[in-house]
Amino acid sequence: MIKGYAFTKIIVADLALMERFYCDSLGLTVQTRIAVDEPGWALRETVLAIGDPSGTLLNLVQYLDRPCPAPGEAVIGLSVDSIDAVIDAATRGGGSVVTPPVDVPEHGLKIAYVADPEGHLLELLQPLG
Repeated sequence: MIKGYAFTKIIVADLALMERFYCDSLGLTVQTRIAVDEPGWALRETVLAIGDPSGTLLNLVQYLDRPCPAPGEAVIGLSVDSIDAVIDAATRGGGSVVTPPVDVPEHGLKIAYVADPEGHLLELLQPLG
């Protein structure tokens, strides 16, 4: 049976660009880098930690011998202290606002969507009040 949640993995076209965005703009840290050179599965992967290095992980994968699919394969949900600060950092880092912040009182949250430089969606969640 499933023991727990391990990571989210997104396929990217430009690994270096995306690593800079998630680390420099949003504060994630590189936990490790992986290189696989098997034909048909050649890849470069960066494992990023969100907060505590033993906690939630976001993996960025660039396949070397396959095209990158269009964004939309995942939505990454991030709990934040300040949606406005994260939106500002994301847009300065090359991201864009998809949906401006909206209060959702029935869930006690303010929610916004931003896209990273390649268009992958990030759902930002901030507690109301």
